[in-house]
Amino acid sequence: MHRLFILRHAKAATHPPTASGRDHDRPLAARGAAVLPRVARSIADQLEGHPLDLVLCSTSTRTRETVDLVAQAEPAVAAARLKLDDKLYLADPARLLKTLRKVHDDKATVLLCGHNPGLHQLALLLLGDDGSDNGSEHVLARLRYDLPTAGLVVVDLDGSWTSVGTGPGIRGAKLRAFVVPSDT
Repeated sequence: MHRLFILRHAKAATHPPTASGRDHDRPLAARGAAVLPRVARSIADQLEGHPLDLVLCSTSTRTRETVDLVAQAEPAVAAARLKLDDKLYLADPARLLKTLRKVHDDKATVLLCGHNPGLHQLALLLLGDDGSDNGSEHVLARLRYDLPTAGLVVVDLDGSWTSVGTGPGIRGAKLRAFVVPSDT
């Protein structure tokens, strides 16, 4: 089994304070940075004492800052290998799946930090109706509505990374947690 942590970047500044004025360069807003220690604790709780093996992160300023602040707050994240990938910037679910399918199967836990709408769509694609009878339907209904900034979706996946997002019903994916910063 593999565990995937889908983390949307924290709240970003409205306009980039850079000469380029590019969306890619927008940093985190102070209120976005403020919630990340709580998100880091949620990640640590879901790791259940296991290490985080890999962090896949968009190259945008706000995603890199999100991962950096989570790593500062949580040693298990800081110890993971970080891979920045410019193809994850505003990536759609197909691109995100392609990236995940390249992960080596010796990586049991992977954190993917990026952007909406791609991350939200990926979570919904993987989970569909996860078939849980553990009371998660309310949580799934909330996730179907939105993946807010600094929102964290934790998914347990059956099979290999190369098969993630394939197969009947999509997939052998089970929702483990959906953490909204305002809930922590």
